[in-house]
Amino acid sequence: MKSEIKESFLITEEDYVNMCLSRQKYFIPKENKIILAVMGIIAILCGTAAFINIRGNAYQIICWFLLIAIGLYVLSYYEVINPLIVKDHATKFFRYNHKLINSKTFTFNSESFGMTDQMHQIKIPVKFIDKIVESKTTLLIFLDKEEITFVPKRVLSKEQINIIRSIIAEEKYVRLPKEV
Repeated sequence: MKSEIKESFLITEEDYVNMCLSRQKYFIPKENKIILAVMGIIAILCGTAAFINIRGNAYQIICWFLLIAIGLYVLSYYEVINPLIVKDHATKFFRYNHKLINSKTFTFNSESFGMTDQMHQIKIPVKFIDKIVESKTTLLIFLDKEEITFVPKRVLSKEQINIIRSIIAEEKYVRLPKEV
């Protein structure tokens, strides 16, 4: 098994959007998703029950429908609406700044991690990587609590990904659940 990984690649718009979606998915606490889902379901049930049982005048009926609509919005926020917003912002950012995004060379072995492009060069010991988050499309590499770089999984073979998994300590390697 080859233990040195070295791949050069150009970041595409799709890579950048996938990275932003993966980063957003990682940073949203599960509790927030659960709380919003429960609130949405309660609003939908209250609006439906009021519409069926109370009826009332046209103004009240509009209020019940608005309550149901708000419930649907809140229920679908993290799974539908937020990803659409993130995707839109990432696409606009990439298209506006695409000249700043250039080819990169990713290196990884049991001792060090490196990322090089025309403007930057990073090389740090593997033990100083804060964590690696794997999504369906991206490896997010946390160099510390605030600095993140990424590698699109399309440039890595399954064997290379397995090498990275085997080198990084288990508590520092996170796999995101299924993406939307």
